[in-house]
Amino acid sequence: MEHPENRQKNPEEFDLAQFFRWIQLGLNRFGNAIIYGIASLRNLFFSNKLFFFILILIGLALGTFYSLLLKKEFYKTTMILSCDYLNNQIVESNIAKLNQLSAEPGGESLSELLGIDASTASNILRFESKPFVSDRDIVEMEVLREQLNNLAADKRDLVQKVMAKLTIENKNAYEISVYVYNPDIVKPLEKALINYFANSSYIKNRIEINHINLMNKKQKLKKESQKLDSLKGLLFENIEALARQPNRGSNSLVLKDEKGFNPLDVFKEDILINDEILDIEKKLYIKADFEVIEGFTTFKQPEGASLPEVLFISFWISWLMGYLIIGAWKFDKLLAKYSTSA
Repeated sequence: MEHPENRQKNPEEFDLAQFFRWIQLGLNRFGNAIIYGIASLRNLFFSNKLFFFILILIGLALGTFYSLLLKKEFYKTTMILSCDYLNNQIVESNIAKLNQLSAEPGGESLSELLGIDASTASNILRFESKPFVSDRDIVEMEVLREQLNNLAADKRDLVQKVMAKLTIENKNAYEISVYVYNPDIVKPLEKALINYFANSSYIKNRIEINHINLMNKKQKLKKESQKLDSLKGLLFENIEALARQPNRGSNSLVLKDEKGFNPLDVFKEDILINDEILDIEKKLYIKADFEVIEGFTTFKQPEGASLPEVLFISFWISWLMGYLIIGAWKFDKLLAKYSTSA
């Protein structure tokens, strides 16, 4: 019988043990290469300590000079503006126009557009904007409402109650940020930006017509409420007259007649109209179609990197530059050696 150890292996068979040995050998070589590289960098640093020390000192000095003398500090503040007549395209278009004007030297065009003085306009770095509620959230909410609306008809009342609560607050709000060199101009700039959007013909006309429509609807509802008050008075008189009739066999009153009229519906309708009037008065007072949810805040802490952060970055950049310079020098020597030998 042939011994198992003397059996000749099929060259097409895959030796799994040999495969893992190759992997182990590769990992060992890779690890040794990393350790060798780190050791080489360490030896290079300690053999050129003076060079690295001088280069790092120069980098720290340049970082300090930049942070204290060259870098112009700027401040960021954000306001939240809600308007039913704005959309992403309109806001982005206006912000792009403001940024284009703020990049012009002198700031005369921006000061003319916003109605601010030239010194305030020249202290504006740039504007930014983004929706307070993302488009994705709005789409997901609409999809959910549509799914609920397609439920069985026997659950319609429950669905309507749930859908009434599924509303996104401030979905027409936008965050408008401004970067300025002088934080003292923030409050005048806030008023100028609000007037810039509110006084545009597109928004101003819609605010005015909405106000007129609300006032007209309020007057109409008040007239309807007065008619219902008169009708309620007549109903009370009829009920009292029925109650005083001596020939009634019972003291109970039937409020719904044979034709399906229920006097209680009059009182319910009056309550609904009164709720609508209160809702209109709330809209007229709050002016929710255009309002500032949160205005600019004056911050004294500038944006950007502070002096310690600049020095930290300068240190590591100088350290890396040292290795690059030494590497370039060694590579140049190698090229010179090959050129002389050739």
